[in-house]
Amino acid sequence: MRIQPPDRDRLVQVALGERPADLLIENVQLVNVFTGEIYPASVLVHGGFIAHVEADPDGSGGTFPVMDAEERIDGEGAYLLPGLVDSHVHIESSMMTPANFARTVIPHGTTTAITDPHEVANVMGIEGVRYMLTASEDLPMRQYVLAPSCVPSVPGLETAGASFEAEEIAEMLDWDRVLGLAEVMDYPGVIYGGERMRAILAEAQKRDAFIQGHSPTLSGRALSAYLCAGPTSDHEVRVTAEAREKMRAGMTIDARESSISRNLKDLIPALEGFDLPPNFTLCTDDREPADLIAEGNMNHVVRRAMEEGVEPVRAIRYGTLHAARSVGLENLGAIAPGYVADMILVPKLESMRPSRVFFEGSEVARDGALTAEMPGGDFALERENTVRLEPLDEEDFRIEAPTEGDTVPVRVITYASKDSLFAEFAVEDLPVEDGYLALPDGGGMSTVGVFHRHGHNENRALGVIGNFGLTDGAIAATVSHDCHNLTVVASNPADAAVAANALIACGGGLACVRGGEVVDMLPLPIAGLMSSLAPEELAQKTDHLKNTLRDMGIPGEDPLLRIATLTLAVIPKAKITDMGLVSVDDQTLVPLFP
Repeated sequence: MRIQPPDRDRLVQVALGERPADLLIENVQLVNVFTGEIYPASVLVHGGFIAHVEADPDGSGGTFPVMDAEERIDGEGAYLLPGLVDSHVHIESSMMTPANFARTVIPHGTTTAITDPHEVANVMGIEGVRYMLTASEDLPMRQYVLAPSCVPSVPGLETAGASFEAEEIAEMLDWDRVLGLAEVMDYPGVIYGGERMRAILAEAQKRDAFIQGHSPTLSGRALSAYLCAGPTSDHEVRVTAEAREKMRAGMTIDARESSISRNLKDLIPALEGFDLPPNFTLCTDDREPADLIAEGNMNHVVRRAMEEGVEPVRAIRYGTLHAARSVGLENLGAIAPGYVADMILVPKLESMRPSRVFFEGSEVARDGALTAEMPGGDFALERENTVRLEPLDEEDFRIEAPTEGDTVPVRVITYASKDSLFAEFAVEDLPVEDGYLALPDGGGMSTVGVFHRHGHNENRALGVIGNFGLTDGAIAATVSHDCHNLTVVASNPADAAVAANALIACGGGLACVRGGEVVDMLPLPIAGLMSSLAPEELAQKTDHLKNTLRDMGIPGEDPLLRIATLTLAVIPKAKITDMGLVSVDDQTLVPLFP
């Protein structure tokens, strides 16, 4: 797909020097992502597109002619880079609205984001996707949307707020700014010809649309089958060998550096010996407010790639031209005639901190602050309470034991360590008192409950989790990937009920309870996922909540979303959804009492 200029004839005339340009940026060091060179240049912009680049990289001795432009900017010798392109991101995971996400990432140089709104889609269905499109209209950055392919992510193992079939996918693929199909997580359905996935893929293929993949650990013939079915990329790769196999097979690796999964350290070595593979890009996937403000967005990922040994221009190429090309955007991600004039001025490449950011030829940020005007908007969806649950009580969190004995074998979701996000099942004999499970004090175990919150059924599941980290009290969240049901982890039923009811009342978010009192809370009233708070205030609240979670025993650099991964039924190996315990490898429900 080519992004079209508003007046191509006039752009041609400006290129020839027959008309003055809108903007001339001179005295810059141009980063050429095609050739890998850096050289002095001046750049003419008209109608939001690059009209001409004046340069003498081979030293032929020519001098730069004086060029007419309505506005002239002295780049003061800084590096001029293409605007950064995020090849895969869930804006909802920032907990911000599309507009506040833009406010945060634009000053860091991100001018295009390829977004998968499957979080809000799992809560509010097709209207949630429409909201993400409408709320991102006329922003001073480009937010392209992909049609969520997996709502729910694993049919038959969880229930969400909606269910997308081929009909819904077809409708969304025909909307403006929808580039293709979002991450296809149901890889067993793809490989083995599940009717639902076959029909969804067919809708994308008949439109020749981009199809984004999601296939952790897939290898050999199974990988070949997945690629033959149509998906072309994967952001879930975490190890070097897997990345090399997939790149050799032609798959695009969207190397991820998120708040949860920091994969560049293991993925950059996959490039060893490869001759600048075009199928390697950079992405953020999920980043939290405080990280976005303090570290940055795509500029942080590019900087991390440099820190892992990638030559600077190559790292920039992975975060610009390669990212744009991977989704079929032909004239984005470079500074060259006919390309969109998204650009950033960076005084020091190694810092990747822009001094000025340009979107379609207009300055939108300077020295870390937004300068562009943001459009207003009032959306009824933002005021809707999506936690459709009656208040819960202590009895809702007691697990009845199917025995009259003193102990019973229980299938426990057990984390490998307190720092790991991966869990397996372990069968343990647990005590029984008065007909209910009684978790041992100091045994590192908690009760976990998942409650369908979208109003379609009364599903609920209880289980036991080990090595999660919680020492006492309860944590509740409506941010529970991917179906975003209400999830509660608790040391006792009383605190569990208080935490759950706090979120039911406010429309969702995260709540921490101790001794029957809410000790910290992050309301996320928009779909139970997002807040309309200013980014800085939201970041302060999330940081405060992280500290509270650490005080409650939740480990790691990112304790905020540890509870969210409990329900993610596409990530190995043991999970729990509103339908029960899930063996991810087998894609089956398994009983709590084996």
